[in-house]
This record gives sequence, structure tokens and C-alpha cells, in this order.
Amino acid sequence: MLGVVTGKAIYKLEKALHFGGTTMPGRVVLKFFPKTMKSLRYPENVIMVTGSCGKGSTTKLITEVLERAGMKVCCNRDGANQWEGVATTIMNHTKGDTVQADALVLEVDERYLKLVIRFLRPKYLVINNITRDQPPRQGDYDIVYGEIMKGIAPETHLIVNGDDPILRKFSLSHRGPMTYFGIEKTENSYEWMDDIKDYLYCPKCGHKMDFDYFHYGSVGSYSCPECGFRRENISYAITDVDYANDEITVNGEDKIKVSSHVLFNLYNIIGAYSVCDILGIDRGTTVEALSDDRIMGKIYDEFTVNDRKYTILNCKAENNSTYNLALLYAEADNKGQGRKTIVLGHREISRRYVHFDLSWLYDINFEMLSPEDYVVCTGPNALDFAVRAKLAGIRKENIIVMDDLTGIKQVIEQKTEGNVYGVLNFDYVEPFRKGIRG
Repeated sequence: MLGVVTGKAIYKLEKALHFGGTTMPGRVVLKFFPKTMKSLRYPENVIMVTGSCGKGSTTKLITEVLERAGMKVCCNRDGANQWEGVATTIMNHTKGDTVQADALVLEVDERYLKLVIRFLRPKYLVINNITRDQPPRQGDYDIVYGEIMKGIAPETHLIVNGDDPILRKFSLSHRGPMTYFGIEKTENSYEWMDDIKDYLYCPKCGHKMDFDYFHYGSVGSYSCPECGFRRENISYAITDVDYANDEITVNGEDKIKVSSHVLFNLYNIIGAYSVCDILGIDRGTTVEALSDDRIMGKIYDEFTVNDRKYTILNCKAENNSTYNLALLYAEADNKGQGRKTIVLGHREISRRYVHFDLSWLYDINFEMLSPEDYVVCTGPNALDFAVRAKLAGIRKENIIVMDDLTGIKQVIEQKTEGNVYGVLNFDYVEPFRKGIRG
């Protein structure tokens, strides 16, 4: 097929010239050979993952399990999740007119799902969350919900986070099969906290909902006293989180070792477990693969240097939920150990547009930190982080501003105390790790 041959040629050329090669091949084929993608023969199992956060991690977890089970998987591991990137990934796994895979597992941007289904409809769609993410681009979570809804085919089996009332809203309009996963109440769940609650009113009748507990934001156990809209029918649940032994239990039976207790990570794991069980993968294989997770080092790391514990938490810029979860984790992890040090920073907010909105900083509950904690602010927006920390009540003398990560180890060792939590965007994770460990 001329379209596939052209796409592969462009991909090889870009790689030879040391360009990215992840989107241009797909862009050319979709524009000049628009019938190519529709005419391909796809495997029966097409799984897509979308939502605001955790798409890439969940996609990689599902792929790990399926490959462990002996399946050949086509996956956009490089993270190119818009429709051109998805098309490039598929073409690189195509021979003739047939995609050479037992399963397609694709991370798809929430705003581009409606474009991808023009040439490929998923059999299964996993949705982890919808948050107020990237305000200049996304606007609001209801807008994102509407965009995802446009990309859902009637026959698609939705596998969604049932703890999130925004996602439960899909049940009001989707007539295809739905499966819910979630996390039962843990020792770190809370009844109320004065951080931002995104979704307190029932999407069905508009009445204010009751919450038994929260995991973060409005995610937890909810019910509407007026119409009965509620968290229910959770088919796959993390029923126990053993923080001491780094282990979770699914449905009271399967025990999975975890490297990170951050809730986004746990939702990624239970989402991946759900899909694989629905696909009929042996549960022993699933547990083994998820316990041997090799991707968490990119989003979570923990090590000790000079008798101080360092924890790196990769947080998505422009997303208050990931930062709130990181701070909640730091508070729980450091409980009873006195002062701690929080390192905040990113090299750039976005590579997709020129807007540099910082309103999301004021939806992060920095007020949960102790005034005695240390906050190290770095990167181009270091002063913005510093102002936000000061408004949250952190003592001025405990706020340290750095242009970049040069000398970060010396600053932390000489000017701060306690456990260190690097709450950083992906572009600062590795530089921070190298700056501390060498």
C-alpha cells in the first residue's frame, strides 16, 4: 500500500536525520492518503487509554502484561498520542495491509480520540480520570468530558475509574458495556480537606452529593441523596493498601507489589489489571507482570544520600491534581518525622502552545504544608512558586529560589532539613536525580 510505504520511508528518513519521527509520517499519510488507515486489517483486540493523567503509564502496564502472556503488542511507547502519532505507530507495525500484532494498546490524547476513531474504533477504552488539566488548552473538565464523549463508539466497552463522579457520568449516555474499577477506603483517605473539590454536584439531577470519604479532589465514595446516583458496581477494587510492605490487594485475593503508593499510580495499576482480566489473561501472569513493573522509575524514585531520604514525584505541569496528590503523599510519608523539604520546578510549562498560564498554582493546596517546612523553588517560574509558597504560610526564610538545578545538592544539604520530596515535571526529574546522586 502506497500510504504505508510512504509513511515508513518518512519515518526512516527522520530517524536518519535525528528528528523525532513520531508524528510527521502519520500527518503526511492522513493528509495525502486519507483512505489508508481505514483500509488496514487490525487485530481483534484494540485497547485505547485516555484521560487527563496516567495514560502513558497505564498503556505501558497493559503492554507489559500482554507481552508477558506471550502476545505481540503494537503500542505507542514513545508517547505520541495525537492522531498523527497513533497513525505513525500503526504504520510501523504494518506489513502489506495487515497490522502485525495480536493486540493494539494505544495511549490517545483526550482531545484527539474523536479523530482517531475516524479510522480505528477501540474494542476497549480505559479512562483513568478527568481533571482540570492544562487550562489554556483544555478549558474545563466538562469540556474535556464532552470531547471524550465525541470519541466513544456505541459498541465500545468502557473501563473507567468508578471512584470519579465525572467518569461515572458516562453511564448516563453510553449504552455499551461498562466496567468500573476503584480503590476502597485507605488509612490515608480523608473525610474533608479544604483543597479544591472539582465535582460536588450530581451530574444527573444537580443536587449536592454526599461523600463518605475522599482519596483526592472529588474522587472517593459519593452518593446523591436526591436521585441515587452513586459509586457502585466496582468490579475491580484495591481492597487493601499495605504501606509497610509495599503491597496492594485486588478484590481481596491477588497481591501485587508496588514501588509507589501515590494514588495515581495505584489507579494506573488497577486500571491495567481490569483490562487484562477482561481480556482473559491468566491472573497469575498479570500479578507477576504488574509486580515486576519497570516503568515506575520514570515517575517515582526513592533513594538515600548522606542519611537523608529523597523521593522524586514526577508531576504534570498545569495539573493541580497531580501536585495535590504529591503533597498528600509527602505529608503521609513524613508523618511524625518533623520538618521536610519540598523541591518545586519545571523547565517549561508546555511545548504545545505559547500560553503560560499559572492559575493552576492556586488550585494546589500548599496550605497543607507546615510553615516550618522548607520549599526550594527552581526553574523559569521559580519566583511564581515562591510567591505561592509564601501565600500558603511558609516562612519567608524557609523559601529558597534557584534559577536552575545547578548546585541543588549543596543547597539542600546546607540550607534545609528533613526528608526531601522533589515534586517536579518530567524535564527536571533526571537532572534532579543526577544533581543529587552524581
